[in-house]
Amino acid sequence: MASQKITRSNLLETISNAVFTQSRHFFMFLSVLVVLIVLFFSYTLWVANREQSAQYDFSTLVAEYDVMVREKDPQWALLLDKFEKNYEKHSRSSLLPYYQEYKVNILLKNGDKDAALVTLDSMINDMQSSPILALYEMQRALIKLDSADVAVISAGLTSLKNLADDTNNIYRDSAQFYLGRYYWATDRIDLARNVWQHLVDEQQDEKIAASPWVSQVQELLKLTIV
Repeated sequence: MASQKITRSNLLETISNAVFTQSRHFFMFLSVLVVLIVLFFSYTLWVANREQSAQYDFSTLVAEYDVMVREKDPQWALLLDKFEKNYEKHSRSSLLPYYQEYKVNILLKNGDKDAALVTLDSMINDMQSSPILALYEMQRALIKLDSADVAVISAGLTSLKNLADDTNNIYRDSAQFYLGRYYWATDRIDLARNVWQHLVDEQQDEKIAASPWVSQVQELLKLTIV
């Protein structure tokens, strides 16, 4: 009988230890899970507050930009400094490309095309998978075409041609329009006519989202007839 009691006692102790061990592991797991949930929601709240702060600062700067555009003697350097400071302040925000976009516009208004190109290069490198990448590539190409450096102009023209020839480019019609305008401005009327005619022909069957350039191009094509 004594041995049975001891055996039962040992069995109960073993079961008790096992239950304690399992429960301890469970509560440890539960504690870790709770900590992870708290961290997740804390991070989510932090990101939301960060984005809210970035949006507030960005809207303030955009309002200043809109006011300065209408001024007779705009102080672009001062506004640029504000954008750059906020660019650094909100360097991890999803609004960063928009800060850079305004920076490019301010640099162009201030006559600093080289700095604008550097900023565009940085933007394009950071947004390789963006659906609007071609739009910024086109802007970069047009700035290069306005350069005094022959090599830079050549690079810009090559880039614009590629964008105009790319059937996957959703801004292809704009690239075709501006490529034709460049040829027109440089007295290469035949090349301008060819590019614009391609644009018109490709848009003939487009019913849902016809290019806004078609009517303007059709008028220009009439002027190219000799």
